[in-house]
Amino acid sequence: MSSSSKFSYQYPRPSLTVDAVIVTGDTEPQLLLIKRKNDPFAGSWALPGGFVDENEALEAAAARELQEETGVDPSRVLLTQVGAFGDPGRDPRGWCISVAYAALVPSSSELQIQAAEAQLYKITEQLPPLAFDHKRIVRLAFRHLARADAVEGQAARVQQLLAAADRLHDHAGAASFPLEAVLAEVLQAREGPATEA
Repeated sequence: MSSSSKFSYQYPRPSLTVDAVIVTGDTEPQLLLIKRKNDPFAGSWALPGGFVDENEALEAAAARELQEETGVDPSRVLLTQVGAFGDPGRDPRGWCISVAYAALVPSSSELQIQAAEAQLYKITEQLPPLAFDHKRIVRLAFRHLARADAVEGQAARVQQLLAAADRLHDHAGAASFPLEAVLAEVLQAREGPATEA
């Protein structure tokens, strides 16, 4: 086969998207959401995100979508990968996998949101219904951020993030983990294993 030949695959390939979970470090942390203009879920709140362009790095796509949808300068945000989400049916347009990124920014004033359809919601309060599986993504991103270096030594911030994640958990038929136990686990992981004197 010559080096100029194209490969073709017999297996179907999913669409690939990125989503950005941006939380402010204000006294009352806030989550950045956008109102979707197009179907599916037109008029619903969602995370900033969209499709990855061909030959585009995932982190670059997350930064691009964040800037396009909110006007936030991505150079002011350190995005870290939370995980991949690809449950069947998560997107009514077809098979679609999303790679989620999260960031904790110092304050809402750092964001300089320019988009009219972007809004900050306090994580200590009930969030609006979210499109796609974004509720699950936000829940896992809050837990991810609670373990991030940016909140090291900030027990109150860790507790706020974990409490917000717990409020988003669908408890029906699932085991519930008491907030105190999860907080203790996070703090113990930060301090390292206990040593005897």
